[in-house]
Amino acid sequence: MHLKRTLIKKLIGEGKTYKEVQKIIGCSAKMISNALKWRAKPERRGRKRKTTIKMDRRITRMAKAQPMISSRMIKDSLELPVSTVTVRRRLCEANLFSRIPRKVPLLKKRHVQKRLQFAKEQINWPKEKWRNILWTDESKIVLFGPRIPLGTKLYLTLYINTADLYFTKSKNFKNPECANDEFV
Repeated sequence: MHLKRTLIKKLIGEGKTYKEVQKIIGCSAKMISNALKWRAKPERRGRKRKTTIKMDRRITRMAKAQPMISSRMIKDSLELPVSTVTVRRRLCEANLFSRIPRKVPLLKKRHVQKRLQFAKEQINWPKEKWRNILWTDESKIVLFGPRIPLGTKLYLTLYINTADLYFTKSKNFKNPECANDEFV
């Protein structure tokens, strides 16, 4: 049927009459009329989406601009006529999955001063001296707040094209004070 339909459209497009097309293909005038009117129906199943493409873009734009904002706040600030669950679904479709942010210690004035002092001491180092440094990211992070049980996972807020990082607690600490320390 599909081939006949395309052939009918081609012949009519060339300027042939209904009678000439009927003789060439061997079909009725009604079939020619139906073939010219026919249009493919879009494949849609289920209920229509509550959000438009524009709304989806606004939701993802706001979530990227403010990573710590909740779905409830996004819904309220954009005045969306949908539930917070729908907002979360749209964020998941945009690969923006919610994570619990990792707690990091706050910098104090003495930390900043020591860092500046170190930077000022090394500002005039030649390139050869910098090349001798093998590893620079062995930093100790002490998680403050409530004690976290051993073996629990802490999730970072991640964006598109980043690896999922899971920090697990080390179980071989001998000092209970260091049980929540993390070495990166």
